[in-house]
Amino acid sequence: MALQSLLPQRLSCALIYRIARSENRLVKNALIRWFSRRYAIDVSEAALAGSDAYRSFNAFFTRELREGARPVAAGEHSIVAPADGRLTEFGTIADGTLLQAKGIRYPIAELLGEDGAAVAPFMGGTFATVYLAPRDYHRVHAPVAGRLASTRYIPGRRFAVNEATASVVDRLFCRNERVACRFEGEFGHAAVVLVGALNVSSISTARLGEIASGRARGWDETAHVEYARGEEIGRFNLGSTVIVVFARGTAVWDEALAHRQMLRMGARIGTLTPTAGT
Repeated sequence: MALQSLLPQRLSCALIYRIARSENRLVKNALIRWFSRRYAIDVSEAALAGSDAYRSFNAFFTRELREGARPVAAGEHSIVAPADGRLTEFGTIADGTLLQAKGIRYPIAELLGEDGAAVAPFMGGTFATVYLAPRDYHRVHAPVAGRLASTRYIPGRRFAVNEATASVVDRLFCRNERVACRFEGEFGHAAVVLVGALNVSSISTARLGEIASGRARGWDETAHVEYARGEEIGRFNLGSTVIVVFARGTAVWDEALAHRQMLRMGARIGTLTPTAGT
């Protein structure tokens, strides 16, 4: 933590941003080949084959998967994993807080960058936290079908979000830069929060594209943009962690769900309750 606090995060992220987007063939191909070997990337899942198929390392890192690589669970009431990764925590939003790691909790209001009536539906709701390792597929998808109601960019730091850091840094996910996407539907309210991390050069959403770091800002949707369950809603340009929250009385996690379980995007992790939204 102390070392991360001393790092010139903005400078290092700006440098990584430029390198990751370099279209120099020698640079980007070398990076792609090294990264693939270092993290044992299953390139057979990618829609494009070979280093030359990608214009930059970032294009490879945020690669699209081939059709059928991540089947989305059927069932109108199914809740699916929003991303590949490890399920680090899940459970109930108790006293307005979520569990970050053993003994450490953080407030839902601070995570979403809102308070009062905006967060009231989530009190007593449910949450799930998914950590994306470097080798994972880094696009984020809608866990349920719904309408995008708003997007909030909340500036912050870029501390690492691995389990070791999460177990010692108080309110880690509230300190880091993040984007919170709010959804509404027959089920009620839900949010998907994309949390940045060390070396994450930016976060993008399907609706807004790449969101530049800087001041806090928000976008309230009036276009009634509907997302299907499993449809892409955003991506990490390097990084990170996804936190899904549902309003109280909306979602029930599958009994088979387990702490530290590896998830694949599209796999069922829960069910919308029959009384959701009532």
